[in-house]
Amino acid sequence: MPNIFTFGLKESVAASHSIGTKELYNLVGHNTGNLAFHYAINRLIGTVPRTVSWSSNPELINTLGDIGIMPCANQLGSHMNMGGLANVFKQLTPNFVAVGLGAQGGVGHNDIPELPEGTLAWLDALVARAASSHPNITVRGDYTLRVLDHYGFGDKAVSLGCPSLLINKAKDHGVKLQERYKLRVNKVAIAAGHPNWKGLSTLEASLIRMMEDTNGMYIVQATDEAVALSRNDFDLVSSEYISKLKAYLKLNLDDAQFTQWIRKYFISFYNIPAWMEYLRRFDFVVGARIHGVMLAIQAGVPGLCIAHDSRIRELCEKCKIPFVMADDVKNGISLADLPHLVEFDGKAFDQNRELIADEYKIFFQNNGISIR
Repeated sequence: MPNIFTFGLKESVAASHSIGTKELYNLVGHNTGNLAFHYAINRLIGTVPRTVSWSSNPELINTLGDIGIMPCANQLGSHMNMGGLANVFKQLTPNFVAVGLGAQGGVGHNDIPELPEGTLAWLDALVARAASSHPNITVRGDYTLRVLDHYGFGDKAVSLGCPSLLINKAKDHGVKLQERYKLRVNKVAIAAGHPNWKGLSTLEASLIRMMEDTNGMYIVQATDEAVALSRNDFDLVSSEYISKLKAYLKLNLDDAQFTQWIRKYFISFYNIPAWMEYLRRFDFVVGARIHGVMLAIQAGVPGLCIAHDSRIRELCEKCKIPFVMADDVKNGISLADLPHLVEFDGKAFDQNRELIADEYKIFFQNNGISIR
């Protein structure tokens, strides 16, 4: 068995309670949902490898092992230039696999984003570090695969969705979950959105009303200010952000009332089993954060994802996660709408999971990593 290491984050933050919010936000890669991705990969390969960050020097990275597993996000797009990491990769000696790479594009999946030269250089360096002639990249969905194919990397990648789909090991998980979707919803948690998504404000405000009416919770993954608020670190948050957040959520509260409202509803997590255990308290999870919804589904709790860009849409399509396009519900939804918005075939969900699990096993084996 080769010596494996993770080129990314740790799957959880030990003693998060004793770490300042700014440092903690860096440790989760600026979105707590990243922990779900790393946790899922480690469950898939059956071990928790040593971890080294992307900012580490090449000399250190080269000492860590034979194969590096690089959990990815939406690095493919005009918004991000991977040139710095390309220079690092050119100095590395271990083999590498990249898991869950995504492209940032339009909702309709018709456009091909313009990738910076630095990102293309990184892709060149990444595929050069493959352990064999087989693909060493998994992508989040068929749209990203089409983007890679456009740039000449289509034969270096396979479309396998997100490993977090496979956290729950029950073969009949989807069939059982389908029965949960039929039950009455009394308590709803929200996978919180981002106050910069101004076009989703009316929709997010409707989710807030749903949460308040059912004594639910608002589970934040980003931004750093929202995470600070969830940890009672109000002194780290500017009055400008408070005003922006209040407007985004359409809350007519004064500052003192808003402070108490946040302390009642905001929460964040830095350990995936604890997050999933908490989600079991709810009957439904809804929101624009794919990993917030995915963790609920893996915990056996019905969920609905609101897709507002290509990355969320392709993940939902590939993983058969119930979703609705944001434009279709931009005027808001109510508790009574949830049953009519969800289409979930438990048997098809289980069959798709089994197929993806088998393909992940083949992918890792082709790259020198044996998994159970």
